Amino acid sequence: MHELSLAQNIIDSVLSEADRREAKRVLEIHLDVGELMQLDRKTLLFGLKLLVTGPVLGGAHVHVHLKKASFSCRKCSHEWDMAEAKKQLATVPDGLLIREPDSKELPLHFLPYLYPAFVHCPKCGSSDVSAEDGKEVQLTKLVMESRR
Repeated sequence: MHELSLAQNIIDSVLSEADRREAKRVLEIHLDVGELMQLDRKTLLFGLKLLVTGPVLGGAHVHVHLKKASFSCRKCSHEWDMAEAKKQLATVPDGLLIREPDSKELPLHFLPYLYPAFVHCPKCGSSDVSAEDGKEVQLTKLVMESRR
């Protein structure tokens, strides 16, 4: 589960920022998690809550917000969402999937910038598409208590 290692990286960033700003405590942590990352938000939130301890982070409220994915066609400007992309991804040939211990999958959550290689415009059929939103895991807001 890469959600737990991601949670640790996020907490490390939060602690670094709190130290840089000479904060006494972190009260709130807000994150945007892109839909293309295919993260299990519950697992990520669980990991973050396990790590929100100690004098600086103890008691901090963690908010994880889903940033919806969107795609657009560079040829006809049509836009669509993840539901349509998932329909198309379900048709990817078996030979392109990676075997996991309990399944086969297209591990795009590791490389969300590759989505356009596997989806096409549902309107005109063009493969010249871009993933507009939903590729990020971003710390969007920290509420901290000052030492002063």
